[in-house]
Amino acid sequence: MTAARLEPPPLRVRTAMEQFPLIRVLSRAITPRLAAFGMTPNQATALGLVSGLAAAACFALGSLPVQLLGAGLFFLYYLFDHCDGELARMCGLASRFGAYFDDLVDWGVHAAFFLAVGYHAMAEAGEALWMWLGVAAALGGTVNAALPLVLGRVPEGEPQVSTLSDLGQDAGWWHVAVFAFRGLARADFWLIVVGLALGGWLWVLLPAAAIGAQVFWLLYLSKSARRIVT
Repeated sequence: MTAARLEPPPLRVRTAMEQFPLIRVLSRAITPRLAAFGMTPNQATALGLVSGLAAAACFALGSLPVQLLGAGLFFLYYLFDHCDGELARMCGLASRFGAYFDDLVDWGVHAAFFLAVGYHAMAEAGEALWMWLGVAAALGGTVNAALPLVLGRVPEGEPQVSTLSDLGQDAGWWHVAVFAFRGLARADFWLIVVGLALGGWLWVLLPAAAIGAQVFWLLYLSKSARRIVT
């Protein structure tokens, strides 16, 4: 008995999904302008670092209007985070230092983000549990940032899906849904942050991130261990 073949998603769904990740669409429009201005990839990364840490400060200490400002700054961090790599490729300025600098900024900004949200939630609720959840998310993110440096970038056999076309024309709706979720949770995480900040609900990210970060590095370690053994 042959397994049922997944039908490809309708054309209109695939056309809409080509806009994911949204930040890549935006960065591709901005990067040529930054290049014309003479900005280097490392300068873009540095601007992303400043924007990301300023966003964390807003999330930690600010009222709702200030947190909305923080959401805007967090978006700028994600924009610069994509523009730096595009600038490096466009201008032929890729370097090992730039790659490490970018990885360091990614880790630092996300760790600061979860610590800041945890601190704010603790101050609002008067419960230290929220701060501990922020610490757990930040520590899990630190392990996730360190493991690829120790064990290699992606365990063998792991797919690299960066655009919808990578899925192939025979991909079904489930593959498209997974692609959308991964894109939203990674490249377009800023969009989740903006949406939650509008309602003052950033705290809902803490338990999910505190648990999810540990699950992610445990799965990564497991897959890397299987690769080494086999």
